[in-house]
Amino acid sequence: MALERHIFQRNTHRLLRDMHIPDWDPGFLADYDPQRLAARCEDAGLNAVMIYAKSHVGLCTYPTRVGRMHGNLGGRDLLRELNDALRSRGISTAAYQSITFDNWAAETHPEWAQVDRQSGRPMHDHTRYGVCCPNNPDYRAYELAIMEEILTGYEFDGIWLDMIFFLAICACPACRERLRAEEGIEVPGVVDWTDPAWATFQEARRRWIGEWTKVLIDRAHELRPEIVVTHNLANALSGWRCAQPLAAGRLDTYTSADLYGDRFEHLVVTKMAQHLSASQPGELMVSVGVDLIDHVTLKTAEQLSTEALAATAAGSAFIVIDGIDPAGTELPGNFATIREAFTAIQPYEPYMGGRPVEDVAIYFSDNSFVDFADNGIPAGPPSRLGGTPFPHVTAARGAAQALTEAHIAFGVITEQDLDRLADYRVVILPDVSRMTRREVDAFRDYVTAGGRLYASGYTSVVGVDGVRHDDFLLADVFGASLAGEEDGRVAFLTPDDDEIRRAVAPQTVVSQPFNDQWSARYEPKPLCTAPRVTATSGTRLAHLTLPYGNPRWGSVNDKSWSAIHSAPPWTETEHAVLTRNDLGQGSAVYSAFVLERAGAAANRALFTSLVRGLLGDRQSLSATARTNVWLSAYDQSDSSRVLVALHNYGVEQPAPAERATVTVRPPAGRRFVRATDGPGARVVEASFGDDGAVLEIELSAELGFVPVEYA
Repeated sequence: MALERHIFQRNTHRLLRDMHIPDWDPGFLADYDPQRLAARCEDAGLNAVMIYAKSHVGLCTYPTRVGRMHGNLGGRDLLRELNDALRSRGISTAAYQSITFDNWAAETHPEWAQVDRQSGRPMHDHTRYGVCCPNNPDYRAYELAIMEEILTGYEFDGIWLDMIFFLAICACPACRERLRAEEGIEVPGVVDWTDPAWATFQEARRRWIGEWTKVLIDRAHELRPEIVVTHNLANALSGWRCAQPLAAGRLDTYTSADLYGDRFEHLVVTKMAQHLSASQPGELMVSVGVDLIDHVTLKTAEQLSTEALAATAAGSAFIVIDGIDPAGTELPGNFATIREAFTAIQPYEPYMGGRPVEDVAIYFSDNSFVDFADNGIPAGPPSRLGGTPFPHVTAARGAAQALTEAHIAFGVITEQDLDRLADYRVVILPDVSRMTRREVDAFRDYVTAGGRLYASGYTSVVGVDGVRHDDFLLADVFGASLAGEEDGRVAFLTPDDDEIRRAVAPQTVVSQPFNDQWSARYEPKPLCTAPRVTATSGTRLAHLTLPYGNPRWGSVNDKSWSAIHSAPPWTETEHAVLTRNDLGQGSAVYSAFVLERAGAAANRALFTSLVRGLLGDRQSLSATARTNVWLSAYDQSDSSRVLVALHNYGVEQPAPAERATVTVRPPAGRRFVRATDGPGARVVEASFGDDGAVLEIELSAELGFVPVEYA
């Protein structure tokens, strides 16, 4: 996967200068100086900058005939001035165009606004952001005309389109009319993922956003075929309200997302981009500040450098967001911090590229970016912008954390990768609660042909059509059938197999709490606890144990409890929690408990043990190292080598020496012949055999690369 030929994609020291500044105060942007800003960018070592043509407030930084120019610019074409100033310094540029969020358009054309289903009012009643509807044809024509002005009037190497999504359920006339015409239904007023009408509506919203994204990207390529065109995919991770499909990331020159979560959110998304992105590298975007909402608090140089190094280790480009001060000035400390982050990754960049070495795939399904606990609530706007910890998402991140800490090589795949499941020895379905028939058939065929599958929770219980099935759609694969749901506050997994006992030791059972607010009344909701399961063709590896008096909690008068503070295991059942089943040439492990989502060490250890059992002895990549050392590798066939990457995530600086033993296997038909020191790493000892190489590596920096050559 060599770097693509587009100049903006080749230049990986990138900045997005955030500039969502209104013009109702004459002091706003009064001290904006394109030449000074360009000099700051050059001093910070940047070689690619995204600059604002139209921001969320809807004001253009150039003389527009279509929209409205920022009133404080005095008629100056600051877009051209900054673009020229950057390009004259050898810095590649891309234009930024805000889609959907446009205060000027929503105020000037209220008929373009997204409308709240509950109140019948524009959604900007609830927020600072004017929110326009992508189904309104006049609004579409406006955005396409703005794009034409930008791309035909200025020399850019790319364009980045932000916020192509719904803020929430829109019930504007355009949405209502389109839904009636295409599906023959009205906009539902209540969330219900087991209602076919609701499911149909949600699929329509995703289809509409995907189609609008394609219209925009296709038009940009028509206007400027040679430039990179990408859009912000981050809102796909925010769940169903935004209706942004992950599949739209394949439309871009490369995938890009701005993220504000933790290291494991970044890890999942960068690994996903290795397969979803149409070309490499994809792009991870983070803020130089702790959050965009906090205008003044910076990440430390070490924190930002760690994020940059993690992106580099995952084969991703890195771009930093710096929010402009309302007066238009730059903060020198911000640029100094940015410089340090890009200085940190510079030694590693010449080594980047290649096909990721991965034994295991985590399946990431945006069909499952939902929470069944929402069923029955009004379909109103969200209480806050940003991501939601959906059960499937937290399970996928938990799986990534567990595999990373166990040094098991894994990737993250999506529905776009169903045709390449056979590339993986094990595929993980982390509580993939809503599935299509195509997915069900693909996973069944994968196992039958020899694949190994781990699945958990409500995987395959509900279809994307809104039908809740009486049994798992993958029941024959799991060797288990659905017999009900847990109805108490906690349930337990008791091992029936010695390997399971060893994995959870020193514990003898594993708990799965469904509610730990034991002083409050609790009524379990459907599809929000865990399936109750009966083993059929599968071997039961662990059974269900329940607390005394389950599901009653009890009181002083209701003596349905055994210990006043807790609910210890008491009643053994014949129901399975873990099953292993052979089907065709492959096998599957099913866990009714979502072990990978739990924070408890025993649950994570059991999950990791199950994955290792499915993998068997021949891992392509493994390590003996501290859990904080992240392991990855890339087959760089053009250079006849595998690049091993070890990231000692967030280690104190200067980084102390860290030892790791890495075992890596060469591509089929090849044999390793030499391992050499790379940036941040020294090969202390190396042994080579027909089976691969065992390397003793000393990390001398936070990130270390070791090229291992093969013949």
